[in-house]
Amino acid sequence: MDDRLASLSCKTLLDGTPTPLALLSSAGEVVACNAAWESCVGPSGRLLERVHEDDRGELSARITGARAAAGSVSAAARVVGARGEIVQLHWTLWRADDTALWAAVKPDRGAWEAQARILVDVFQTMDAIVWWCDRAGTLHVSDGNGLESMGLKRGQLVGMNMFDLYGADADIMGLCKRVLEGEPVRTDTVAGGVHWIVHYAPRRNDDGEIVGVQTFGINLADDVRLAVKGELLRACIDSMPIAILAFDRTGSCVIAQGGALAQIGCTERGELGKHMRELCGDTEDVRAAFEQALSGEIAQVEQVRRDRIWRTRFVPQKDVLGETTGVGAICEDITQQLRVEQQLREQLRLTQDQQESIARLSSPIIEVWQDVLIVPLIGSVDADRAAMVMESLLASVVEKQSAFAILDLTGLDSVDTTTAQHLIKIINGLTLLGCKGVVTGIRPPVAQTMVGLGFDLSQVKTLRSLKEALRWCMGARRGGGAAPHRLERR
Repeated sequence: MDDRLASLSCKTLLDGTPTPLALLSSAGEVVACNAAWESCVGPSGRLLERVHEDDRGELSARITGARAAAGSVSAAARVVGARGEIVQLHWTLWRADDTALWAAVKPDRGAWEAQARILVDVFQTMDAIVWWCDRAGTLHVSDGNGLESMGLKRGQLVGMNMFDLYGADADIMGLCKRVLEGEPVRTDTVAGGVHWIVHYAPRRNDDGEIVGVQTFGINLADDVRLAVKGELLRACIDSMPIAILAFDRTGSCVIAQGGALAQIGCTERGELGKHMRELCGDTEDVRAAFEQALSGEIAQVEQVRRDRIWRTRFVPQKDVLGETTGVGAICEDITQQLRVEQQLREQLRLTQDQQESIARLSSPIIEVWQDVLIVPLIGSVDADRAAMVMESLLASVVEKQSAFAILDLTGLDSVDTTTAQHLIKIINGLTLLGCKGVVTGIRPPVAQTMVGLGFDLSQVKTLRSLKEALRWCMGARRGGGAAPHRLERR
């Protein structure tokens, strides 16, 4: 076959089939193609440049295999269109001669059907509306959950005419006219108390001719309510005595808000773009807190600014993947708070001092005779009071070199396990210092309680009254040992 006949056969084959068809050179270039191929894949040139990068290797291998194959070779590869859209195609390749290949493509119905199922499933769960009408205004599709907010059922408007529904002078008809001229339109519309965002686009046939208008509308009621909540939150923040700043990872301010901005010398718009160090202070503590927040941890610093004490809390800002994208800073004036805390601490210290003074007055240590101390216990004895009595008594014993210490329990309300243990600890402490501890004034109810609790006081000197304890101590002091037997009473 001569070149002229081959060229004529090639042109006849290309023009005579509606299937996207192209002749490929040995280098993989499209040397000739029909209009259907140009519409689906693109014009002549390097074929693999139009194929999706993830599929180029597979298609290149199939082209190489087709040159040596006796029959056709199939492949699946995606093509990237001029506007960035991705189309899944099924390829058929076969030898034209020793140096060229024929290539035919058709949409991959399996991929299209899978995408369509996904879109339908998503659409069924959305509060949205989709419809399309032809050039005459007749509705062919009216579907979506959003129709319920208008009191309509799915498909209820199919077959009706847009001119009859809205009138020729309605705004929507003007939009449809613009779309029929080839202009996509996006609008925000409030209908039935619901905020809608609606996309209008021309509907075309296989030849690219505009045959109608297709729309997709989404109910933005939730977004509007969220915006209202955001405005309310903003108003609250602006009325609060705090300043909220947000910085990107470089430290550049992207948000400045709050009622305390003026107090730190800032404005809502004037601070945008300024660096964190300029707004929060260029100190080592501030820089360290910012870096700590960038690492994902909350940090806090306190500093004096304009004769006021400010506390700034740096909080990491993260995206949906958990990556830190910036830092938020919450500044609050804590001057008055610190003053109140200081006053509370002073009042608490004063109260504690008063309580200790009262406790000492209720358990005074009295030197009634040379080498003899008396501690009258009144009320109840808890752990804190017992520790205070022991500390004061032992210190007095050492200071005055006392040989005897009398614990008078006449004013003690009651004795429980804890109280008895505290008394024994006090006596043991006196013994370690070489001082003899004596217990007096045990009333009958207290004695019954101590017996019932099973406490062994055989190692503790107990006397009936303070007078007898004094006699015993003076006798023991004169005799250099125990008191006369007649003075020992239990």
